[in-house]
Amino acid sequence: MAENRGQAGQSVNRDRVAAVVRWATLAVVLAGAALVLWMTRFFTAWPETFVGSGPSMEPTVRPGEYFTARSPVGELYRGKLVIFRFVHEDGTVFHVLRRLAALPGDTIAMRDGRAIVNGRATNWPYRVLEPRAHSSPLARTADLNTWGPWIVPRDSVFLLSDTRDIIGWPDSRFLGFIPKSALEAEARRMLWSPSRRGMILRRLR
Repeated sequence: MAENRGQAGQSVNRDRVAAVVRWATLAVVLAGAALVLWMTRFFTAWPETFVGSGPSMEPTVRPGEYFTARSPVGELYRGKLVIFRFVHEDGTVFHVLRRLAALPGDTIAMRDGRAIVNGRATNWPYRVLEPRAHSSPLARTADLNTWGPWIVPRDSVFLLSDTRDIIGWPDSRFLGFIPKSALEAEARRMLWSPSRRGMILRRLR
């Protein structure tokens, strides 16, 4: 009988372990499903992965840093990081990360690299590498760092690179106002960085 009781005890323990495993598995599945629903806005927006291919969006995104983006673009607001579709004159299509600086009807200007929107200086991160290199034959303004004011037309936005020098091409200083229809996605979170480990999974702003 002692042997039978021992076998019964082992069976109960096995049942308990199996129940714990089942509950743990269910919890993981539910957590994964909740994460998918959250990341996709209940299957209405799907995440993508992009990599910074150059220095034009430093200091926000450095070359070689991976970040997530979600499509379609949600509500538009000033300072938002977006991906827009740029077609080069040779037909090559680029998906470019830029900062949405001004909305339809806004007045935008720039003074020494700082964007001025509707008469107010912005506090978005930016940099000017070489103040003396402030002109480009590609630009629509004589001075890349000081210009305006310009009024954004209806159904268009004004996009800026965070690096104000010529390596900030292409943005609205070179291309003009960008149709809202060219906006493809909104940047979300840093996925991986070779030099800034503290930025991983942080929201991009």
